[in-house]
Amino acid sequence: MRILKSILLVFSTGYIFVFFSEHLFWSRVRPGDSFNGWIGAWIVYSLMAFIFLVLVSRFRVKNIWALFLAGATFGWIGEGIVVQTAYDMLPLSISFTGLAWHALFTVWVGWYAIRKSLLFSDTWSILKLASAIGLFYGLWAINWWLEPDGGVSSILEFAAFSFITTAFVIFAYWLANWSLSESFVPNRWAIIFISGIFALYFCFITVPTAPLAVIILPVLFGLVYWGLRQNRLDEGEGSLLETLSGCVPIWKYISLLALPVTSVLVYVLAMSLNLQWRTNWILYMITTPLGFILFGISLYKLWRRKSALK
Repeated sequence: MRILKSILLVFSTGYIFVFFSEHLFWSRVRPGDSFNGWIGAWIVYSLMAFIFLVLVSRFRVKNIWALFLAGATFGWIGEGIVVQTAYDMLPLSISFTGLAWHALFTVWVGWYAIRKSLLFSDTWSILKLASAIGLFYGLWAINWWLEPDGGVSSILEFAAFSFITTAFVIFAYWLANWSLSESFVPNRWAIIFISGIFALYFCFITVPTAPLAVIILPVLFGLVYWGLRQNRLDEGEGSLLETLSGCVPIWKYISLLALPVTSVLVYVLAMSLNLQWRTNWILYMITTPLGFILFGISLYKLWRRKSALK
């Protein structure tokens, strides 16, 4: 049963990552999207989720600064290895989207804040958090109206996409929580195999496509490893995988439907007012420098904590 729950934890975490990194980002069904494509994306994100969960477990990640570094690893695997967008507009592309979206939104908000709220906050607090994310979601979605490859989804199309994907992520939160009733102990050979897949992809796909990756990515991962190693030396046994688990009443999960409700209301209002807001540029200007700042703070916090304990 423990092995089954570990597998389910990986795939449920993978879908949480898909929701916040892909569904929330693209905010619609794009031309060329297919069921097989979505399943393929889910599998890839689940492989990245496995690496993320291993880092959280092995490096005893319990605080938000170590968590940001684990999230940065997930973000840079996706953007720096799988799709190579981390090298498109250096140095800004190092942050957006690896740090500024994946580590900040997907991990800090989607994986951590929501799960912590489900476990330890009242229903009203969950409703406020879900509504805040829905507000962001709705405002972000309208930026695609002005993009050449975007287009305007109808209200019904946006509502269907928002509610269906949110229903799946609510189930993923429940499944992840249920799976953590057994400890996550990844098999050594599974770690080697999945890490090997990304290493081979990096060597034969990433580097020929973006040669600078052979210099940039090892440096970034080296900084992450240094920070997480300091964290492991300073922390006791356990990680967030133990603290973010417990019994959650069903109505708390249902409260997350405030996310699509709010996003659809914002979308309807924006369409009725014919808003022409480039909300993507507002987000870029705020979160791109913020990603660098948070990465630096994370390293500094873990280094200073190590120094203080000497």
